[in-house]
Amino acid sequence: MATQARIAKDVENIIKQGKFINKVGVVNQLPLPQNARSELDEKFSICRDRSPRIILVEKLGDYMVFIAVPGKKSPCDFTVWRYYPGARDEEPLIIPSHDYLGRKFTELKKKDELINEYLINATIRLVRDRLNTSEILKKYFAGLSDYLKEEVEKFLLTLKWVALQEDVNYPPPRYLGSKMILSIFALLEVGFKSTELRRVIRFR
Repeated sequence: MATQARIAKDVENIIKQGKFINKVGVVNQLPLPQNARSELDEKFSICRDRSPRIILVEKLGDYMVFIAVPGKKSPCDFTVWRYYPGARDEEPLIIPSHDYLGRKFTELKKKDELINEYLINATIRLVRDRLNTSEILKKYFAGLSDYLKEEVEKFLLTLKWVALQEDVNYPPPRYLGSKMILSIFALLEVGFKSTELRRVIRFR
């Protein structure tokens, strides 16, 4: 726990000092799961260069998603960080876990009927069909207020990189890759509570 807190503090200092690499917009369309390693290595050298660095990959106002290289789970792994100094009731810098994304999914669905109806479609189109976030927002959430549309976009941008991390760590066809995280939202959609998920899904 102390080690994780120390790492978080180091990452936050790097972000606040602006000592990160800006690669926003480099990955708009998600690569296919089986191509995630090779394409992200081409764009960020996640496999070829394992030297420690923090890379900004998404920015929406003061909401930012970073990846940190190297990670420890695989030869090409990276850690996803969400930095949001305007966050309410949570730390500004976190690693968005599966539990966190599941909780955000449930909270978002309660904010508006349109979100409740289409958020599961949006997650499927993003993770399974590799549709980019702009297309998803236009297709499903054009009728939302700017505030709620932005909240949905924050969720999707974060999910995008956690899904890519899964594809890099556990590449198909041998492993499930991002199918694992997609199963979480499918279970939540049919009525499972977040506290029940670990009874039916064996997280790695």
